[in-house]
Amino acid sequence: MKLLTPLLAITLLGLAAAPCAHAQENAADSSAVQANLKQMEDAWVKALVNKDSAAVGNMIADDFAGFNPDGKHVSKSQLLDEMKKDPNTLSSATNDNMDVHVYGPNLATVSGTTTEKGKDKAGKQVTRSYVWVDTWMERNGKWECIAEGVMESRKKK
Repeated sequence: MKLLTPLLAITLLGLAAAPCAHAQENAADSSAVQANLKQMEDAWVKALVNKDSAAVGNMIADDFAGFNPDGKHVSKSQLLDEMKKDPNTLSSATNDNMDVHVYGPNLATVSGTTTEKGKDKAGKQVTRSYVWVDTWMERNGKWECIAEGVMESRKKK
């Protein structure tokens, strides 16, 4: 009986600690995913400034579905075509207020705001702000944006 009591105590402590260790592991994984997706979002706006549709195309899933700022439903190819045909020239684009929610080991959303500065096709200086949410999924070890909604943020009066 004396041998059974310490063995039982060790077993119970091990069982009690296992969920804590698993939760810490999940939190670490979640933090890494959050940092990675924020970096990808920043790379996306850098690619917009550089008109690098190949870089954006590499981040978007082939079955991507999104809504552009005009409320038009767009596929991957339509989004990339819009990017290539954009007559505006951006000098900068900056993400702010990014909020990442990890829903599982391979699914997350990122919401935030983006401020773009540059010139329109007439050469006039413009500043535009957008609010957006992207849905990301990890497939075959690669994170891809599978859905997006973007809306231009109106100026406060």
